[in-house]
Amino acid sequence: MTGQHRLDPRRMFLLAGICLEPGSGFQNTRKPLFYLLPVLVRRNLLSFLHLASSYVPKDCLHHLISQLKKNLDTDLWIQKLIDVLEQDLEGGSCYLKSNSHSNRFQKQLKYLCQTLVGNSEDPSGAEKRLGWYYNQQNVSSDKSCEGTEDNITLTQNSKKRKNILKGASLLEDDEQNITKKIKLAEDIVSLEPFIINENQGVTSNSENMKLIQTHMQNKMGIVEVEQEVLPKTEKKVDLPEHIKSSVSTLRDIFEADSDKLEPPEELNILNECDPSQLEKLCLLLRLSELSEHQLPLACNKMISLSSDLSYSNATVLARTLFLTRVLSLTEPASRFLTAAITLFCKKYPRPICIAMIGPLLQTPDIGNVQVELICRLMEDCLEPDHLTVTFRHILSVTWSEEILSVVHILLERKVELTSELFEQFIQKLSQQAGRFNNSVKYAKMVLAMLTKYPTYITLVHKNMLSHVLAIHTTFLKKSMQAALKHINI
Repeated sequence: MTGQHRLDPRRMFLLAGICLEPGSGFQNTRKPLFYLLPVLVRRNLLSFLHLASSYVPKDCLHHLISQLKKNLDTDLWIQKLIDVLEQDLEGGSCYLKSNSHSNRFQKQLKYLCQTLVGNSEDPSGAEKRLGWYYNQQNVSSDKSCEGTEDNITLTQNSKKRKNILKGASLLEDDEQNITKKIKLAEDIVSLEPFIINENQGVTSNSENMKLIQTHMQNKMGIVEVEQEVLPKTEKKVDLPEHIKSSVSTLRDIFEADSDKLEPPEELNILNECDPSQLEKLCLLLRLSELSEHQLPLACNKMISLSSDLSYSNATVLARTLFLTRVLSLTEPASRFLTAAITLFCKKYPRPICIAMIGPLLQTPDIGNVQVELICRLMEDCLEPDHLTVTFRHILSVTWSEEILSVVHILLERKVELTSELFEQFIQKLSQQAGRFNNSVKYAKMVLAMLTKYPTYITLVHKNMLSHVLAIHTTFLKKSMQAALKHINI
């Protein structure tokens, strides 16, 4: 039995190797080789050592812990895993337990959940988002005192919510919008005392507000509240009289089939509007309803203005003119639509990236026709810095066969990448390897990366990529392995 609990000498050599310090054979190494591994690999390695602690020699584990503590990792999870390994070394069977402040944090988390549930406008939606909290409440229903208080709090919050909604239904549109904004502000303020920094205690009010706003925007979609309210509350945006009086004239200009060299002076009104006014003006002009053969003429007039549109206004126009049209495409874009988007993109590329390309890439069911249009714009219109913006969008979305085509085009154009972006790309590449192990598009993308960015690849990357290629099954597998083998680190 004891033989089964001994670690293979090759594994012991591996543990000793990742603990190497300066002067131990690698003169350029300032930290243990452990820190050259990606964060995810470091976490997994320490978790594995924790699970297999009974098989690892104590002196070897002690040496590893002492070396890692000399150069403590900034990652909090890794710090916790090192503490767990140290407790394993002392003979205890330690698991990841809550710290001494767990009770306080649990109370704060419970209050936060109750507040979110109580303020939800849709109870069923709240139960979907916070199902784990409801389950916890069902499990702990036998605890009489605490359970009763929770139910009372939830009931009171629900009644308050219903009363607020009944009162709001009697208000006019403007007053409803103001009430919603005030309600969001109250929610944020009520949660403010419960954001605590582990190292510094209670943070300042301004830091709390930023943390709460960021959390609620990311998790509950509060950023979309004003965007959803805006189209329903056109009365809030008051256009100046001279703009109102020119609506019919502007409509005639955009619907006219003539293509004059000089755009009419009336179009300069587009520069006089702020973004919210321009959105309302676009609705009044029905720009989203222009026929496709009118789009190139309309775009030509916009890009020929005496003074360029602001970034915000150009973004509004790009979203109004193109996004819905492109999303609804079921066949390749017509030459009129393609010409219009190309004209606008060459003049205002960044607004097109933000208002059209970004939302298209985030669409779960993006099709080949949309991808074909995006690839054409990347090849013909976008400059290197705009390609980098598009690449950042790629890293934040779920990959599909269609998205792989976009990545391939970006790599072929040798998009400018920082070391951080390339690291994120390699991580994404590794995560998706099993999913696309029989994808030719994935193989072509990897080949483009190996041929265009060999100087970016480190020893760690090479090891990760070798595992990625090992599970690949297409006819391009040997080509990828040969390209990887020729990269000298």
